[in-house]
Amino acid sequence: MPSLGRLKEFLAQDPGNVELACELADRYFATGDFVAGRSVLEGLPKELQQQPGVQFRMARLDLTGGDYGRAEHRLRRLLEEGHDSPAIGHDLAFCLLCQRRLEEASDVVVGTLSRHEASPELRILQARVALMKPDHAQAEQALARALELDPDNATALGLRALGWLDAGQAAAALEAATACLSRYPDQHEALLAAGTLALWRADRPAAETFFSRALARFPNSGRALSGMGQVLMLEGRLDEARPVLEHAVATMPEHIGSWHALGWLQLLQGNLEAAAQSYRSACELDRNFAESHGGLAVVALLEGRQGDGLASMTRALKLDPHCISGRYAKTLWLESQGELEQSSALFAELMGEGALPGMTGTDAGVMARALKSRMLSGRTPR
Repeated sequence: MPSLGRLKEFLAQDPGNVELACELADRYFATGDFVAGRSVLEGLPKELQQQPGVQFRMARLDLTGGDYGRAEHRLRRLLEEGHDSPAIGHDLAFCLLCQRRLEEASDVVVGTLSRHEASPELRILQARVALMKPDHAQAEQALARALELDPDNATALGLRALGWLDAGQAAAALEAATACLSRYPDQHEALLAAGTLALWRADRPAAETFFSRALARFPNSGRALSGMGQVLMLEGRLDEARPVLEHAVATMPEHIGSWHALGWLQLLQGNLEAAAQSYRSACELDRNFAESHGGLAVVALLEGRQGDGLASMTRALKLDPHCISGRYAKTLWLESQGELEQSSALFAELMGEGALPGMTGTDAGVMARALKSRMLSGRTPR
């Protein structure tokens, strides 16, 4: 196989050789040098850039850069011109998945499988679509078929761990993630599953290790950013956590849990206006999440809007009596009503559960006042 340098020399001698340009671009893609790969393809004469092989690779570059609309346009045009292949079908479905057009993505995968032999990549993509719906049974079925085709496929093994996690099967997720990472230490989805499970069991050093490894290879991974931001927040490293969580919601704006984490961080930094906007963003995604209404209740009560606070708190606790933000809001409500003993007792209960980051003192009343003071620190007097 010619070296990268030799390929460049060959192309310089024959600058209109499309096959050679595509081979060189593929070599750059494999090393992650997408800028150089694009430069090679765009260096071809304009009429040759319309060749199917070039357009397919340009679509992959668009995908890498997040320009899903342009990638979709290129791939659909290739199909319309009769250049059908499993890779084109896969990439088109992936474009649609990235645009949250799940039914269309599913239809493209099914259509591609009906016209071509099944591959692990197509089955894995089918599982990704199913997990986003979410349809955990369909995802597991697709992953089982992928692993029948390739029992050692790292992505299928890691995605299975993440699928079990999202299905609420923590023990199965831990087993699958551990097995995958023992063979493939940097597998992205397995790192996400392992990091999240470590976060849930309050093993913050382990969680930070897993999320750091994921972000080292995938710096825009929304779930890794969200997890890392929560680790930093729980450790009290609020200034470090804020840009990480802001990056998480920018990368993954549909993830309600990340908005909740950012909202709580903003409360801890005394930015009530920003916290309210984060909780409103969560509500816009789904109005049936208790933590969203609980967060809005906390903001309202801190701002002295007792009626709004009571309404949001009541809705939060109706949706989930164990809701952390709703129960914290209740401590503020009880305090406002002069029920100081009950307020302190509920706050102590939350502290005992480890539900309130940074609240580790022994006197619940003192800690409650400290937390409230911190949240009010950025409020502009009226």
